[in-house]
Amino acid sequence: MEFFLPPHTCHDSFAEFKLNYPEKINIFDGSDYNDDSDCEDMEREGVARQCLMERSWEIFGPIWRSRPIGTIDFKLILNRHDTLPYSMSCLNPKHFEQVVMRCLYYWGPGNPNDHVQKAPVNWKLYKLGEATAIFLERHRLNPPEVLKNNRHHETYFTSSFFIPLDRAHYLTLNFRYLGYAPVKHCLVAMNSIRDAVCNSVSLQLGIDIKKQLAEVQRHRPNDKASTKRELEPWVYPEWHRGGEFDEDIIITKPGSPPPAWLD
Repeated sequence: MEFFLPPHTCHDSFAEFKLNYPEKINIFDGSDYNDDSDCEDMEREGVARQCLMERSWEIFGPIWRSRPIGTIDFKLILNRHDTLPYSMSCLNPKHFEQVVMRCLYYWGPGNPNDHVQKAPVNWKLYKLGEATAIFLERHRLNPPEVLKNNRHHETYFTSSFFIPLDRAHYLTLNFRYLGYAPVKHCLVAMNSIRDAVCNSVSLQLGIDIKKQLAEVQRHRPNDKASTKRELEPWVYPEWHRGGEFDEDIIITKPGSPPPAWLD
């Protein structure tokens, strides 16, 4: 896979940036993954992850403004889905859509101590060679009283680009926005950088993965991913903190369950 990333931009300094990225990645080497086995049951998606690369881009406005009008934090994440049913594959667009939607669930109702999320927003399919990739955004649910005096909160959202690698491995390109007013101009600038990165991605599958994909297409030739999706009407659980150190999430009223696998 190849893609283009702009260099870091920072109005302050680069002192905190760590630029020691691995030169080679073996996705089958399990030693560098972090799984979620230590999470509480409701937060356990069954996916192990490792961060391969980070960037930070600051967007500058008029020359008389010394600070940026927006910041994008970028991460390239390698994912290994340990609980994907063996009969399913990320190379099957219908199955990969379910992988993505379960990921959204565990970013949302499965993680209730974070902000309430609206997702998926701006769902879009990409064709990367013979593979189907999925782009989406997830936004905070901002109450009107918050936005009244803080319109820039509309820029606080994350975009994710999901790319299948084989049956159980996939990449995510995550772009986390932190913008300021004027919101419209800020988003135009930040979206232009994000879209340039996503549109630059090219993917060439190896011989073994092409065989896997051909097998998937032979058995399930009509399986497709949705070209459009509306916001999920997930219900968040009611909860409070408890336990010895007040760190445990105590559910007092269950919310929506995780999406069921549909082979």
